Amino acid sequence: MLVRNSFGCPIMLYKSLISLYGSSLAGKSLPTEDLVWHFTPSEDLRLFRDYALDALQQAKVYLLDHLAAAYADTLHEAVAEEAAETGLPAMEILGEVKLPADIVWVEFDDRALGAARFNRASPVTRYDEKPIGTGLRGYLLDDRNQAHLRITMFHRRENSRVVDPICSLLVKRTAEGRLNYDDVVVDLSRSMVEYRLRSGDTLEMIHERRTVHQVETGYDLFIPYALFAMLVSPDLGGIIPTETETFTNKDTKTARKFGKSWILGARKSHLTIRIGPQAAAHMAERTARLEFERQARESRNGPIRHWVAEHERHYRSGKVVLVKGHHRGHARAPDLPTRVMGPRSDAVRFELSNTKPRTED
Repeated sequence: MLVRNSFGCPIMLYKSLISLYGSSLAGKSLPTEDLVWHFTPSEDLRLFRDYALDALQQAKVYLLDHLAAAYADTLHEAVAEEAAETGLPAMEILGEVKLPADIVWVEFDDRALGAARFNRASPVTRYDEKPIGTGLRGYLLDDRNQAHLRITMFHRRENSRVVDPICSLLVKRTAEGRLNYDDVVVDLSRSMVEYRLRSGDTLEMIHERRTVHQVETGYDLFIPYALFAMLVSPDLGGIIPTETETFTNKDTKTARKFGKSWILGARKSHLTIRIGPQAAAHMAERTARLEFERQARESRNGPIRHWVAEHERHYRSGKVVLVKGHHRGHARAPDLPTRVMGPRSDAVRFELSNTKPRTED
């Protein structure tokens, strides 16, 4: 079950992972809290969690609230539209974006993001009957290796425990040191394959899980990159970062009392990302334009009334019928535009520069 604090908000996935991985490596986790560790213990699992805990403790942490995540997602849609028109990859349109630190953690509420996509009639929800998205999602981006960038996406779904990711993505570098997103290797977790097999999954089911995880990781990877681009733009791209306490004094005192060194070794604060007036205006404009286009599509009820000259109608059976001249279509609606453009204001369109990222914490 998704753990919530006293205010009813989900506890950060970042905090949950540090607590879970630290307690399991220290031999203090319970089977009810950590089924994977107790059901299929292995050296591979220990090595992964040791790596993940160390990386999480060193990571620069960003938490996007639901509006900030939706805002970054609208940028993704805008870039996807441009990519479809130009044939260029979305990451190439966004430009080279450097991570603000060697290791970065970016977290957002996947359930709220799915609801935002559905409510604004995002193109990706065109065939959905309800919002798709559940729980919390976090990206751990590790840029310490000279050969590749390691991307690990963690997903804690609603009403479920934290489960280790079934795979990570390794983005290879070119000879010049640039990341090549066309050269990505899927690093499958042997420990999670073993866990799934012992849980009753077939190899086909495991392959499907890996594929789904890989696709989800790749699609929403744009959100952390949009965040990094906005952080280095002159006006922050319409977002407002705020230093926020991650582990409270009470958390620290409890950790010292019970010897939870994994909490003491983590960063004490993170940056919470919210949107400002510029971003709010951009989202309102895009929502209005999508709604305008939707209403225009639904309002179209056939061609405008016009005259059709006498002609022959041919049937598959070979029959030919002479059709006399007649009017066809409907009278023009006075409030229906003949060419749908939709409201669009250049004043709320922000540009992302490719300057060097900030280095201060």
